[in-house]
This record gives sequence, C-alpha cells and structure tokens, in this order.
Amino acid sequence: MKQHRTESNVLVDYEEKQTVGELAELLESIAQKLKNQGTFAFVQNDNETIVQPNERVKTEVKYTQKGAKHSIEIEFDWIEGAKAPSKIEIR
Repeated sequence: MKQHRTESNVLVDYEEKQTVGELAELLESIAQKLKNQGTFAFVQNDNETIVQPNERVKTEVKYTQKGAKHSIEIEFDWIEGAKAPSKIEIR
C-alpha cells in the first residue's frame, strides 16, 4: 500500500550574513516572543508570516564541521492542532 505524503510548502526562505551580535539579537527576539506571547512573525517587505507553535515541540540541534566550515542547525517541529500528551500521575 502506498502512503500519501504531504508536500512541503516553504513559507519563509531568507539568508543573510550577520555579526554574532546580530544573530544573538535575532535569536533573543524569537525566544522572548515565544516565551511571552507563544508566537512571533517573520516580516519581509509587506509579507507577514505568523509562527505559532504548539505548547510542546520536537527540538533538534545539530553541530557539524566539514574542514574549516562549522554549521549549527536548530530545528523545532510541531503538528498543528496536536495536543500535548497527558502525563501519568501516581497516587
């Protein structure tokens, strides 16, 4: 039986060379908005893309080195409408 895969839709694709300080400000801004509001938006020209993850997200961090080039990827995924699994309680 063949499984149907949903196609990916790239909503934001942006690349920029930044200083370490500028990168830190970007990450801090995302972190503060997620912590305080649970959402943030990418705004480019007149286009706004709202990002609103679920309460629980799957997080992946990967640090690689290939010769002199170093790369860090931080990825977090969630499924729209998915509820956090209930925790077991011991009484």
